[in-house]
Amino acid sequence: PSLSIASWKLQPQASMAKMLILVWSLCSTIQIAWSQGTNPCAGGETFQCADGSTPGTPPDVCPSGAPQCCTSDGSCSEAPKPEGGGTAPGGTSGGGTATGGTTSCNSPPCAAPLLNDVAKSTVAGTTPAGVNLPVGENIYGPFEAGFGTQQNGILEGLGCSNGNLGHVPGGIDTNTAEQMVAKGCSITLPRTEGNDYISLLDECGGHTQEYHFHERLSCLYEASGAHSTQVGVASDGQNIYGKWEDYGASTLPLLDACGAHFGITPDSNGVSVYHYHVQDKAPFTIGCYGPATAENGDYKLVTLAECRGLYDECGNGDTTTLEVPTGSVQYDPWCPCYDATGSNVGTQELPVFADAAATTCSGDTCTQIDISVTSSGTYHWFSIVTSAYVITYAIASSYV
Repeated sequence: PSLSIASWKLQPQASMAKMLILVWSLCSTIQIAWSQGTNPCAGGETFQCADGSTPGTPPDVCPSGAPQCCTSDGSCSEAPKPEGGGTAPGGTSGGGTATGGTTSCNSPPCAAPLLNDVAKSTVAGTTPAGVNLPVGENIYGPFEAGFGTQQNGILEGLGCSNGNLGHVPGGIDTNTAEQMVAKGCSITLPRTEGNDYISLLDECGGHTQEYHFHERLSCLYEASGAHSTQVGVASDGQNIYGKWEDYGASTLPLLDACGAHFGITPDSNGVSVYHYHVQDKAPFTIGCYGPATAENGDYKLVTLAECRGLYDECGNGDTTTLEVPTGSVQYDPWCPCYDATGSNVGTQELPVFADAAATTCSGDTCTQIDISVTSSGTYHWFSIVTSAYVITYAIASSYV
C-alpha cells in the first residue's frame, strides 16, 4: 500500500513506528555512507594507521599521521579523504582538493589532489624489467604518505640495516623522501647492483603492485625528435607530454607553477595550447590545474604565489628541516608549488615569467579544460539518502 500524509495523521501508532524506522534507517544509511567515505581504499588494500592499527571513526584518527591504504607488498599511500574534506593531508585543516572527492573548477587555477590521481596515462609502455604498462595507469602527485614501521621491510630491502632508520613523514615529494632514506640509512639511492635497479621507484618513475607513476614516465615516450609526445591527460582534461620542448636542441620547456605553458604540441594542429610537461624535479607532473585568467580575459600562466594561494598547506607555519646526503633542506610539507630553485619554501619566481609574451594566450583554443575535476572515490550522498527514504517507506508500509 502507498503511504500518505493522511495515513500518518489517522494512525498515530503506525506513524510512530514509521518515524522510528525512518530515523533508524537514515542513521544506518549515514553510518554506511560515512564508512564508505572513511574507508576508501581500493580492493585488496588494507585501511590502517602507520603503526598497523585501525583508524578510529569518526573522524579517522590515528596515533600519528593520517590513515593509509596499504597493498600486500607493504607499500602504503595516504588514504583518500571523504568527499568535501575531512582531515587534510598531514593533519592540517582544509586546503587543496579533497583527495578522492570532486571539486568544481569553474575558475582556474585550481588545487590538485595532494595524493592519488592527478592524471592518467594515455599511452602504453614497458619497463626495463619487461613489465607492460597499459594505457590508463594512474599518475599520482609528488607526495608520499610517509614511511613508518609498516614499511620497514621495504626499507630494509633498499639496504637499511634497520628499517626504523629510514622513516619519513608524509607530505614529502618522492625524490626528497628517497634521499632522506639514503641519508638516514647511510646508503646510496638510487643505485644499480648487478642487474638490479634499487630505488623507491622503478626506472620509469612508478612503483608498487598497484602500479602508479610519480616521476619521469620515461617508459611512455622516446627521447628523440623535437617536442616530446603525449604521455597522459590530467584530471582537468588537458594533456601531459614528456619532458622535452625540443629534444634535438636539448631544450626543456619553461613552465608555470602548475607545470604547464602555452605552446604548439605534436597533436595541437599548429595551435598554441596550454599543456603540461613531465619535469625532473617536483612536482614532476601537476602542481595545480591551470591556466589563470587575466583581467582582460586572456589566459595566463600561473605564478608561484597563485599556486601557493590554492593550498592551505602552503605557508601554514609547519616548515621543517630535512636531512639529505647533500645537507639540510628547508621544506614545507604538502605544498606542491616549487620556485625556480626547486624549493617549496623559496620565493624565486619561475623563469618563464621573464618573457611577458610567453605568459599569455588569447582565444578559446588556448585551453581545453573540463571544469569538473573528478577523481575516484566520489560518494553520491543524494542518491544514498534518497534510497534510504524509499526503503524506509517500503518497510514502514508493511506495519500499517
